[in-house]
Amino acid sequence: MTELARFANLWRDGDRLAGERLFREIETSLHRIAEQRLAREGHHSLCAGDLVNEAVVRFARLERVEWESRQHILAFASTMMRQILLDHARRKNSGKRQHDAVTLCTNIPGTEPEIELIALNQAMQDLAAFDPERARIVEMRYFGGMSLPDIATVLGLSETTVKRRWASTRAWLLDRLVDP
Repeated sequence: MTELARFANLWRDGDRLAGERLFREIETSLHRIAEQRLAREGHHSLCAGDLVNEAVVRFARLERVEWESRQHILAFASTMMRQILLDHARRKNSGKRQHDAVTLCTNIPGTEPEIELIALNQAMQDLAAFDPERARIVEMRYFGGMSLPDIATVLGLSETTVKRRWASTRAWLLDRLVDP
């Protein structure tokens, strides 16, 4: 267990000072994740600070998570931020037929189609139903902006395996979202 994980576990158990130290240490990373999410998804009235604050509030409600490492904490934060943005999009669009669009980065010039956030979430749920690990890779890489080595550490896989799974899963998602 890393020092940050220890702080996270102490904070979960009620130690405010440990929580302050934890968030002081990861604040920059949380803001980077939030800015990446907001830049990719646009059309939100949220700012990076709002997204980070909401994620911290949700962290505070967790009672049964045993934190293991910085990567584990950031992966979880990226998942929370994805859920916050999804909740925000649903509230904003309730009663409407339009949804926020996001761009799924493929690194293939000229092939980044606009994708609805709600449709992306449905595809992610479908992916998680048959391959939860690949869904976590997408969540950490796309939604959390995590590096392949960090994802490999969180999942206990080799970087090569994560890279291969990320590439094939990204292609599957793109195909699924462009041709529903």
